[in-house]
Amino acid sequence: MRMVVSADLHLREDLPRCRKDEDWKKTQEKALNQLCRFCVKNNCDLFLVGDIFHSALEFRMVVYIQKVAVKLSKFGLHLYYLWGNHDCLYHRGINFHKSAIGLLENSINCFPIKDYFENKNIICSAANFDEEDNKDAEIVFKHVLCFPDMKSLPPNVDALTAKDLLSEFPNAKFIFTGDMHKNFHYEKNGRHVVNPGCMLRQVVDFKDYQPGFYFIDTDKNIVDFQLIIDDEKFIDDSYILREKEKEERIQAFADKIGEVESVSLDYIENVKSAMMTSKLSGELKETINELVGI
Repeated sequence: MRMVVSADLHLREDLPRCRKDEDWKKTQEKALNQLCRFCVKNNCDLFLVGDIFHSALEFRMVVYIQKVAVKLSKFGLHLYYLWGNHDCLYHRGINFHKSAIGLLENSINCFPIKDYFENKNIICSAANFDEEDNKDAEIVFKHVLCFPDMKSLPPNVDALTAKDLLSEFPNAKFIFTGDMHKNFHYEKNGRHVVNPGCMLRQVVDFKDYQPGFYFIDTDKNIVDFQLIIDDEKFIDDSYILREKEKEERIQAFADKIGEVESVSLDYIENVKSAMMTSKLSGELKETINELVGI
C-alpha cells in the first residue's frame, strides 16, 4: 500500500503573527498543491491525520481541501481525513457537523480514513477523542500528542512517546500520528511511528524548522520524508522584540511607582499618580489602562 501522509495543516484565514506573506491563503494553497502533485506523480492517495483547520470555524478554508480532492479524483486518487483537536468545537466529535471539517463529509472525493480500510484485509484504528481504539490494529491513524522519545518530551506535558504507542498497539506495523508539529520517524524491529509535523511554519520558534510530509510504502517498508517549500523570508520574528520592549517599558513603569512620594494602599490610585508624573507614550498609556482597568 502506497500513501502520502500529512497532518497539522492548520488552514486559516488570518495571517500568523510571525509571517509576512503578501498572500497567506496563496501560500497555503501552494503547499497543498505540492502534496497533490506528489500524490499524482507517485499514484498514491492522500491521508490527513487531523488538525486540518486551525479552528473549528474556518469554514471558508474548506474549499482549499475540496479543490485538492477534486484534482486527485481526476487521476483516480482519493483524499482521506481524520479530525484533530483543532477541527471540532470543544474538541468533541459530537460537534463534528457544527464545525468546518463537517463540510468534508459530503464533499466530492473526501472520506474518513476508516472508509479506506473498510473492505480491505487490514485492521485499522482511526481513533479520535470520542472513539475506542482497536488494540489489534495493524495500521493506526491517531491524532495524539506524541514525541519520539522521553528525551524530547517536555516536562509537565501530557503526551506519549513513540515507544508508548508501539506498546499500546502491539500488532501495529505502522502508526501515524498528528498534533506534534515537528516531524519524526521512529522505527523499532521493523515497526514504525510516523509523525508528519506541521505543513507550514506558523510560530516563530519554527523559523529554522523544515516542514514536509511522508511518502509511505507499507509493502516495501519505505518511509520517505519529503520537504515542503516554505520560503524562510516569510518568517518574521520582529514582533517578539516589540513585545519584549513593551514588557520592559511596563516593568520600568512599575518600578517607577515605587519612587512616587505619595503612595497609598490603593494600587489603582498609585498607577494613576505615577502616570500623571511620568512621560509615557499614548500607546503605553492605553496598554496600562487596559491592564489595570482604569
